Amino acid sequence: MTNTPGSGWPGAPPPQGHGGTPPWGAQPWPPAGPGPHGPAQPAGGQPHPGPHGQPYPGHAPSNPSQQQPYPPNDQGSPGFDPRQAIGAPPPASVSINQFAPPPNRTPLLITLAALVTLVLVIGGGIYVRSLPAAEPSPSPSPSQTAAAGPGHPFSTPDERKGRWEILDSVWTDEGLQLQIRIYSDSGTISFSFMAFSNASTEVVTPTNSPRTPDIRKGIAYFSDPVTGYVFFPMARGDATIILATGTGRQMSALPVKG
Repeated sequence: MTNTPGSGWPGAPPPQGHGGTPPWGAQPWPPAGPGPHGPAQPAGGQPHPGPHGQPYPGHAPSNPSQQQPYPPNDQGSPGFDPRQAIGAPPPASVSINQFAPPPNRTPLLITLAALVTLVLVIGGGIYVRSLPAAEPSPSPSPSQTAAAGPGHPFSTPDERKGRWEILDSVWTDEGLQLQIRIYSDSGTISFSFMAFSNASTEVVTPTNSPRTPDIRKGIAYFSDPVTGYVFFPMARGDATIILATGTGRQMSALPVKG
């Protein structure tokens, strides 16, 4: 291929006359630059402008202050940050609540424990009340707590214990003759006697006994029984003999056949 003027072949001489304009615009020929055939660059070290007002490639401005900066950001958004990777997610937002201390649940736990305890106490009370009531055992009577031995047990007003028995009974024309023995199981016991016929309510007091010892009144000591005779002037018939205290307060009674 022959380099003809105006063909646009790189390195070809510029066209003569009214030939076509090369695509990179009109240039002086030969290219600007120092040399024996080329004109010197313009004063101030500025290169010849290219087709669009920019210097040709390879022709850097001699004054660095005249270099073009990056075009400003006219969109109002942050510019490109070279420290961030392309496509990296934006940093997570930080809230002040993230630095707040955890809530204190101690009062809630105490309240729950108190409620559970209350429920257990109420449930236990309901369960206990639902159980059948235990029947109270009968309290022993004074006769059941007396010491074992012969005789009928009795108790004094001050809770002293004793026993007594009628050893013999004889009806005479004048009345009823009795042989009686008294035991003291706790301390000293003073005693006396009286009687009444079952056919009437008249109380009969004893008189002098024809037999001795006469124990119409007396004192029984602990572990030292008293044995003697008591005479009641009364008509024959079923009667009740009463053992009383030394002041006449009744303690026990035994029947006698007529």
